[in-house]
Amino acid sequence: MKLIVLSVLLALHCWGENLTVTLHYGDAKPDKVIETAYSPGMSALDVLKRISRVETSKTGQYRFVRSIDGVQSQIGKFGWFYLIDGESVHTTAENFILNDAQTMTWIYKVEACY
Repeated sequence: MKLIVLSVLLALHCWGENLTVTLHYGDAKPDKVIETAYSPGMSALDVLKRISRVETSKTGQYRFVRSIDGVQSQIGKFGWFYLIDGESVHTTAENFILNDAQTMTWIYKVEACY
């Protein structure tokens, strides 16, 4: 079993893309930076779930990240937002496929409509 896991991790490292993931927890806890690899076709949510404890909820056809590592969204007050290569992508994390992305940043901040 360990050999299989090691082989999968090695394959991801050799044939996948490298990604720096930064988690900004606001005042809740210190920020975290993780270097990881992802394979073609993985979504932003797939990678996030692989490196953190994540809770989501579905509203209509959309799935939203509600908690990362125990830091919970407060609807109408604080929420989780993400950037890919420093840019907002304006789509849910489960629908954003990482293609050649170098960085993914998750930020816990005041919710605002835009």
